[in-house]
This record gives sequence, C-alpha cells and structure tokens, in this order.
Amino acid sequence: MKAPISKDQEELIHNFIVRTYLINVLESDLKTIERANFKLNEPYIKLVEHILKKIRIEIRDMKAEMKKLEMKVEEPFLDNVEFWQYDFYVRGYHGFKRYWDYALKMHCTKLLDMYFKGEPTK
Repeated sequence: MKAPISKDQEELIHNFIVRTYLINVLESDLKTIERANFKLNEPYIKLVEHILKKIRIEIRDMKAEMKKLEMKVEEPFLDNVEFWQYDFYVRGYHGFKRYWDYALKMHCTKLLDMYFKGEPTK
C-alpha cells in the first residue's frame, strides 16, 4: 500500500533525493578537479563550489519544510545491482521510492544543466 501523501509532498521527496545525490556526485567531482592537471582549474573549482552552495541552501530549506510536514527521508541503500531505494516517513506512514541508477543520474544531469545555465530550479 502506498503511503497517503500529497503530490506536493511526493515532489518534495523526489527533489530532495535528486539534490542529495547530486551533492555526492559534485563533491566527488570536485576532488577529481582539484587533483587534475588543468592549466586553469580554479574557475572549475569555483563553479562547482558555487553550485554546491546553492544546492545546500535548497536542501536546508527542503529539510525545514519536511520537518514542518513531519517528513523524513532515510539514507539510500542499493536494493539491487541497479536500483537505489529511499525509505521515507510522513506523519508516521512509511513509504519508499526506488530509482534505477541510470535514471537517477539522468535526473541529476538535467538539474545540473539547469544550474549551469542559471535557470531557476523547482
């Protein structure tokens, strides 16, 4: 049985999951950029750090909204070789979202593209 949550709450959970995944990817990429032998690596580092700051602010706001709505998203685990499962709780109800690893990467790619272009994110 699906947890009784609204479409807005479901979207909030999805956006939170995608952004937390993107933070992990960007932090890993930042370490790679710092070790890379680019002639001009400082602009790349500043760009990634700027985007990380924006995402962290959005996640902070999402966490505040989720707390107000009595929502919590647990740490993900690899349910299968290719699927990540995120358990969540809303007002005591348990639910979960499963993401195919490649689909989660595609969500992050689209979101990152929006950040690079300076477009507003949802």
